[in-house]
This record gives sequence, C-alpha cells and structure tokens, in this order.
Amino acid sequence: MHSRIMRLASCRLHGIRAILFLTLILFGGRAMAADRFLISLPGPTLGYLPVYYGQEKGFFLQEGLDLQVLVVRGIIGVSSLMSGEVDVTCHAGSGFTAALRGLPLKIISVTRDRPIHDLIVAPSISSPADLKGKAVALGSLDGTSAVMIRRIFQAKGLDAQKDVTLLSMDTHSRLQTLLTGKVAAAMLTSAASFVAQDQGYRLFARGRDYTRFLQIGVTTTDAAIKQKREKIVRFLRGWNRASKFYQDNPEVMIPYIQKRLGIKDAQLARRMYDDDAPYMLPGGRLSPEAAKEILDIGRESLKIKEPVPLDRVFDFSLAADASK
Repeated sequence: MHSRIMRLASCRLHGIRAILFLTLILFGGRAMAADRFLISLPGPTLGYLPVYYGQEKGFFLQEGLDLQVLVVRGIIGVSSLMSGEVDVTCHAGSGFTAALRGLPLKIISVTRDRPIHDLIVAPSISSPADLKGKAVALGSLDGTSAVMIRRIFQAKGLDAQKDVTLLSMDTHSRLQTLLTGKVAAAMLTSAASFVAQDQGYRLFARGRDYTRFLQIGVTTTDAAIKQKREKIVRFLRGWNRASKFYQDNPEVMIPYIQKRLGIKDAQLARRMYDDDAPYMLPGGRLSPEAAKEILDIGRESLKIKEPVPLDRVFDFSLAADASK
C-alpha cells in the first residue's frame, strides 16, 4: 500500500513538473529570451498611449523585446540617451533640439508632424484686431511654440512682438489664466482646449493649419544606430503596430484613454481621440519637404543661421526597414 502511494505521488510530481516545463516553454520562453529595451518618454499623455497599450498587450514582446519605460523630463531623456542608459528617447522635441545643436543624435521615426496646439480666445474676442494690446499665454517665448504663434498672428495680420504681450507658462496655468480673464488668449492642447470651448471660449486658430511641428517621434544616437540597429528596428516595428492598432480600434482605445488619463467623461475622451488619431503618420517617415520645413522651424526657434543638412538630424532608414 505504501509503495503504491509513493508511486502515485511520484507520478503526480512528474506530472506537475511536466506542466510547469510546458508552461515555461509556451508562456515564458519568449519573455526569457527577450532583449531588454529601455525607452524614455514624458509619461502617459495622449500621444504616447499607443506605446503603453502595445507594452501591455505584448506587441513589443512579440518582437523579442522586453520593453521598459523610463518617465522623465526631456533634458533627462536626452542625457540618459547620450550616456547609454536608454536605447531610444521619445522626447522628440528635446532630441530634435539636441541634434540641431550638433549632438550625434538622429530622429528615426515621426508619428505626428503637426502641433496639437489650439489658440483659444475669450468670448469677447471676435476678430484679430480685438487681440491688440492684450496678453496671450503660451509655452515658451523663444521655442517652437513662439514660432507657431508668430505664424498664426502673421496670417491674421498681427505682429506677435508688437501687437500683444506674450506670457510663458505651463499648460494648467494657461487654462486657468484664460478662464479667470487674466489673459485674452492661450495656446492650449487637447483636453484643455475642449474644456475651454465648452465654457464658451472660442477656437481662434489651430496650430496644425499653420505649421509643422515635431510632436511625437523617436530619437537615438549615431552609435546605437550602428551597434543596435536590428534591435531598434524591432522596436519600431512594435511601435508601428501599436500606432496602427490605436488608429484602427477607437472602441478599444477610447475607454483606454479614460483609464490611463483618468478622464471620466467618455465624450471628452472620444473628442480627444478623434482629434488625434487621424493625424498620425503611417510608417514613421517624413517626406523630404516636411523634414526640411520642420528643420527650418527648428533653426528659426534656435536662431541658427547656417544651413543644416537633413541627414545631420534625420535618418529614416530604420523606419523603412521596420515597414518591410
């Protein structure tokens, strides 16, 4: 009797071991073999939600990558990239600026080349002339947002340097100063723009109608392109797949926007999605004309007078490989 019990126990033990072994093969093998891949980005804002969704659903794991996300500010993202702590950074603007200043970096993929900024004005503003002598809030007085506001005002017959007072502040402060009447207009993004419009404030201009802007993209070092090219291409393939899923599945992504961004209003989440998804670039590559326009805007914002060749800043050969 004792020997029979021992045989049964032994059989069960072998069976459990076999099940565990098969489980590791079927579910753990890919993760065990995956290459660690570190990226930095600003956080779970609307433009980066496809990355988070792709990470959760295994899009990158299916490319053999164990994707790890470091949430930091732009300047830290570039520093981490230069020191080799991360493989790529998704701080497109900071990476672009660093490349323009001569650091050995390249923009290797762009998924949004138009700004998401709206110029929202007080209900009392009905014409461009009404803005003369008024205060306007924006992000930076000497960066790309300043170039954007100059382009908008020029098209409206105004001089941003003479006709208005420009004030620099963060997104939350811009919305609050507009709603409290401390400024007559403000450059706002996505949700803040809709919140203001729902309270009677007017859409005066959309940044995307006046200029290009490196809104969402991927940057890496020249050294990484040489040494980690195949791994970076796999990352871009997962990135493209996540972006396409985001565009093609609003019924999935709108609730996901609510969950990740803490937005209770489903209608607001839908408006944000509808204002974002159609403007994503498939494949991550810019035309030479679009790349040059963005480059020239960058030179203007940084006051760089000498010409900058496109291949000093952009390398879309990896994006091309990822699309094959």
